Amino acid sequence: MIMILAVLSVAPLLGSPLPSVAAAPCMRPTRAGTQVQGEVRICPGRYRIADPTEQGIIIAAATGTHIDLTGVTLESGDSVPSRFVGWGITSRGVDAVTVTGGTVRGYRYGIRLEGGRSHRISGSNLSGSRSQADQSTPARPMATDQLNLTRPDSFERYGGGILLRRTTGASVTGITARGAQNGIALLEVRDSYVADNDVSMNNGWGIHLWRSSRNVIARNRAQHTRRCDTQVPAADCGAAALLLRDASDSNTIVDNDLTASSLGFFLAGERRGIRRSTGNLIYRNDGSGALRTGFTVSFGWNNDLVENRADSAGTGFRLDHSGGTTLRGNTAIGARNAGIVSEHGSDNTIVANVLIGGPVGIRVAAPQQSGDSSRRYRIDDNVLTRLQQGVVLERTTRAQVRGNVFDGVGDGLVIDGDGHASEVTGNVFLRASGWFIEAPDLAAGGNYWATADASTTTAKVKGRISVLPWKPASAAGY
Repeated sequence: MIMILAVLSVAPLLGSPLPSVAAAPCMRPTRAGTQVQGEVRICPGRYRIADPTEQGIIIAAATGTHIDLTGVTLESGDSVPSRFVGWGITSRGVDAVTVTGGTVRGYRYGIRLEGGRSHRISGSNLSGSRSQADQSTPARPMATDQLNLTRPDSFERYGGGILLRRTTGASVTGITARGAQNGIALLEVRDSYVADNDVSMNNGWGIHLWRSSRNVIARNRAQHTRRCDTQVPAADCGAAALLLRDASDSNTIVDNDLTASSLGFFLAGERRGIRRSTGNLIYRNDGSGALRTGFTVSFGWNNDLVENRADSAGTGFRLDHSGGTTLRGNTAIGARNAGIVSEHGSDNTIVANVLIGGPVGIRVAAPQQSGDSSRRYRIDDNVLTRLQQGVVLERTTRAQVRGNVFDGVGDGLVIDGDGHASEVTGNVFLRASGWFIEAPDLAAGGNYWATADASTTTAKVKGRISVLPWKPASAAGY
């Protein structure tokens, strides 16, 4: 008898499975409001469950809940994107909720987590969430298509693949949220990591932050985020591949693909109603092919845009009413309007950028009589070529223009009367079909010129401009 029991006890190890250990247990949700906790595996298959009261289909009810959706499709059954309501997976006020895998579609939000710390979302397909229809046509723009950038009670209703609200230390990786209005929303979120996600082909915002700080947004794809693009010319309805606004501070935005969107990166602000966003690093992102602007910073302070690309955009980089901002090492090739535009700003630094092709390389101005003044710019070491105008300063005071290379331009440097005291030195002027410098009155000594002598240079400048001391371009290595 002892021998028989021993054989039976090892039978499962020899390939004779017992029914009780054939597979880990799983559950099948049948209605909205299903609460779960602990280690939860949803049985593979398709589930069609509506959530008209927006309580959530599956609710993580306790800290440490892990929901495995591998092989699962959870859908609302509604076929009209503008009417989608409900949440696929949700939690409130608990920590360390983990959601992995699966497909969730047809809801206002695929996953909505509110409060708590250390959540993890990975590998889920959340495409096909709620989307407002774009009503505009080339002949008839519609004001209803304009997105609200300021009111959370409006843009929270827009929906999206993921909503994180008032969470800390969350991680969102490897998810897909395409073909809807918005991809990933961070509202009052801190210290999160959002990386390697695909939120392309939406018509609102690929990733958007509101009052969210110290987050890392890295290596995401948010291509072709467009709205109102059927209008001629395309209207600005507020769509952006990546949007920050209202005191979203100290975020790191790095290596994201924002190409072919209405706006690539947009840091949005206003004089009243929205607090400035400060201290953000926007590094090595690609906003090329933007219908309007590759990178925009509006009413921001102390933000750094470093080594980004914005080729073939309407405007490569734009600063509006912003200060203490640095544009360093960026590239804009073939801008339709300008490589870099800054209006009504102060204490901004524009250095070591490469601007090739288009009407204007760098334009700094204060066009509105009642707007903020334009002053204290540092414009150094930029390369400007194949441009109708290299650098244009309008109603701007106390600017420094140093060490730039002007090659193959129409007019190199254009300054109006407000800029007569600008520091212009150490620049290299090579080829200009028009004027090297056009200004009413300017001291431009200490620059390098591709002309035979000072008198020849004087014939290529317009206005009362002193070119002494004169230096040949060969002295700068050209």
